[in-house]
This record gives sequence, C-alpha cells and structure tokens, in this order.
Amino acid sequence: MNHREILAGPLSIALLATAFCVWSVFGNDINICSSSGCFLYQDFTLNGVSLWWIGATVFSVLALLSLVGAASLGRLVSGLALCGDICLLLLMALTAPCVNCLIVALFFAASYMTFTYAAEKRFTRTGRQNGKIRNSVLLWLWLALFTINIGATVRTLAGPWPIVEAGDEVTTRLFFSPSCSSCREAVAILSGHVEVAFYPVAETENDLYKIVKMRESLDSGESVIDALNGAQEIQTPAGVAAYSPKFLFLRFKLLCNKAHVYLAGSHVVPFFEYRGMPTMLKPDRAQRQSPSLSQQGRRQDRQNMTTPVNAAPNASDDVPVSPLVEGRCAPNAPCP
Repeated sequence: MNHREILAGPLSIALLATAFCVWSVFGNDINICSSSGCFLYQDFTLNGVSLWWIGATVFSVLALLSLVGAASLGRLVSGLALCGDICLLLLMALTAPCVNCLIVALFFAASYMTFTYAAEKRFTRTGRQNGKIRNSVLLWLWLALFTINIGATVRTLAGPWPIVEAGDEVTTRLFFSPSCSSCREAVAILSGHVEVAFYPVAETENDLYKIVKMRESLDSGESVIDALNGAQEIQTPAGVAAYSPKFLFLRFKLLCNKAHVYLAGSHVVPFFEYRGMPTMLKPDRAQRQSPSLSQQGRRQDRQNMTTPVNAAPNASDDVPVSPLVEGRCAPNAPCP
C-alpha cells in the first residue's frame, strides 16, 4: 500500500456518516428515533452550531483523509472524534439516550477501527509493527458507555401500558391499583367525565387477576369504573396458570407501569400525571370555582387586619386546588 492509496473502508464509512448527519439536520421523513433523548438532542448546539453539522464536518474531514490515504492522521482525527463521542455518550447516560446519536456513535467507532487497521497494516509492511491491532482503551470505554445507552434506550421504549388505548391528545394519566380504595374513588370521579388514560398497577398478587377481569369487561363494552367494580370479587386461582406466557407478559407490562411511577419520584398510588397545565389552574377556571371578587376582597381585608405583614399567605387563598393529598396507598400496604 503506497502513501497515496485510497482507504476504501474508512472512506465508505465517512461518506455514509456524513450523509446521515446531513439527513438528520434537515429532519428525516423516516422517524427511527422515538426515545425522549431524540427530542432533547435534536436541536442541541455548541456555540450555536448544531451537533449534526459538527458531525458532518468531522466525517467530511475523515473522508478527505481517506482519499489521500493518510491512515495515521486519520487515526488521530478519528480518535479525537471518538473522545468527543465518549463525552456525549456519558452525557446521554446521565440524561436520556438518543437513537440517532447512537447510530452516529457506531460510525465514529467504525471509523476509528478502520483507520487503526489501515495504519497498523501499513506499519507492518515497513517492519515497524507486528501487524496486530492493539487493544484500545478508547474503544473499551466507548463500548461500556454505548452498552449502557442501549440498555437505557430499551427501557425507555418499554413505556407504561394503558388498560384502555388512549390517543395522543389525552393529557392526564392516572396510575391506579384495583385494591386501593382511593384509586377506585379517583377512577369513579374521572371515568366518563374527564379525558384521562388509566394505567393499572399490581400492588398485590390478586391485583393481577383483577386487571385480567377488567380487560375482559372492557372488551365487552363496559366502562372503566364498572369493570373495576366488577373485578373486586376475583380471587387468586391455584395452580401454575399465573406463570403462563400470557400472564408473564402482563406482569412485565404492569412492572413497567410501576417502574414509571417510581422513576417519577412517587411510591404511592393513585398517581396523577399531567402533560401541560391542568385546566383547573387557569385563572378563569379558578374564578368560576372561587367566590366572587367582592367576597374575596372583603375576606382579604379581614385577613390583612389579623395577619402579620411578614406571615406567609394561605395557599388555599391563592391556589384553586387544595395542596393536601389524601388516600395515598403504599406499594406494600395498599388501602383497605
């Protein structure tokens, strides 16, 4: 191999990676990135420059080095790029993984490996090396972080499972346990009145069979609250049916629901999750739910006469909902 020979392997990888980065920066029509990190890093910039343009520039430089056969310089540049990618993999491991970024990470690792192979092969022919690709600390560190991000991506894709399919326009989620009395009360209030998605959580072994009964009732056309009330008499059956493939898959989905509640920082149900600002917190809604303005003014005047100036305001006077929470059911001790 002479000094000017084109490096076909590194060149092919660099061209593919450049095309992918340019394709991503303009927004591709095929959405292969569905994790939360995709939206987090899609518009991420360094000094106002998109990461995708930075990646496209780096791979373009590597393509030029491949064309002129600069294997040693290409290994140096790809090694520096791999160091930067390791920093990004560490950042994603601590925040959220991005599928598109992981694809680019594969291109960075492949570029470094092919340039290293070309450089080692050239040195072998000159008699200065033994022809073997040396173990790289960079590659081992990259592989560890890449594996962590792959696991996090798989966990992200296994999202919570609603007992009734809900559209994307539903902005309220309720995680409930069939054995929780406060959960049943919450379902009764919301079922049929509010656009809400219901996510079951199995706090006891018997909850598993109640949820199965609920699914059967919902398939026959019953409402969520009717299905929940009708499943209360279900008892845990004997035998090995609880560990059939059907039940094992259901256990996995319910475990994903419970993990979602835990990762959100809560260990109790019912657990509400809002996407956006709840309507009850809007000022016009609060005004309709609260006394008239004149009544509020008189009440505020009386409060000012009896409350010290530096005293904290009463939360119930400013917020149209009560800040107190009741009916919380712990995982190992559900509500009776």
